[in-house]
Amino acid sequence: MQLGAALPQKEEEVTSENEETKYIPPFGGLDWIHYWSETEGHLPTPIDVSITDSIWYLCPELKWFNFDVYPHKIKMTNTGYTVHIGAKWKTERPYLEGGPFLEKHVISQIHFHWGANMMEGSDHSVDKRRHPGEMQVTFFKSEYLTQEEALRHEDGVVVVCYLIKYGVIEDERLKFVIEGFPRIKEAKTHTRIGPYPMSRLMPMFFEDYFLYWGNLTTVRGEKFAVRWLVPRVTLSASYHQMKQFRQLWNPWDEPNLGNFRPLQQRENRHILFITPHWSLYNSLLPIPRVLETSTSALSPKYQANPWMLPPQNMCTIQQSEQKENRE
Repeated sequence: MQLGAALPQKEEEVTSENEETKYIPPFGGLDWIHYWSETEGHLPTPIDVSITDSIWYLCPELKWFNFDVYPHKIKMTNTGYTVHIGAKWKTERPYLEGGPFLEKHVISQIHFHWGANMMEGSDHSVDKRRHPGEMQVTFFKSEYLTQEEALRHEDGVVVVCYLIKYGVIEDERLKFVIEGFPRIKEAKTHTRIGPYPMSRLMPMFFEDYFLYWGNLTTVRGEKFAVRWLVPRVTLSASYHQMKQFRQLWNPWDEPNLGNFRPLQQRENRHILFITPHWSLYNSLLPIPRVLETSTSALSPKYQANPWMLPPQNMCTIQQSEQKENRE
């Protein structure tokens, strides 16, 4: 796919009679996307996204590396406000490249939003509609080494926001997470889950997602510029699964009935619809009948040094090689 090949749109211009015109990168490239962090990174989040209210934009394919690699351990915490998941790998973490990114972004943490009933709970709305929940996955630019340092830079942090739709059948992706909830019912408690690779939990996509700039406000009140990605692929959860979230306790030993944030105004910011592909009838894609297979690849480091892989992955590779030899 050619970088810069974009569907026709009117290019933004900023002119002033008294000041020198500020340079805006040409429409169609990655620099144009990053330019708007300066003027839109401070705007509040979350917002509503939709196909009809966005700018269609073409980017290279988003590439996923090491999401099939088993972590050394996964820790899940009830912070009192949300469910937080952090994982550690003995060698290289999963990361994203391509798409709207100029550099490699490694995974940092996962947390969830939900509401008091099945009509609310997602941070974002899509086509003016809320959903029961949302899973947000934070990535940061690898050169900054930590998420805390990356937040100090406008290009440092990306949050991928998976909407959780209502489904009659329990979602297998969420099952191993929710199974650990009885052990973290009280606030400020934690447990180990899995470990399973991140591909077990995260649907992968390489196109068909929304992107916009907005601030991330921490519990301390600090605000940082962040890129928000809302893919059209979603998770799903049954009524029973979402009920398990609402049974977790907040810091006052009461059920945490919701932690989603109020919607904010768009304020003329640019909402990009990256590389449309599937049916454009709805902004979110239907819940798949069969879970998508992983499209993650091993990074060059793992390919050059397969001995670095955990035992679970080595067994999988050996089984695949034996199957190929038999065929």
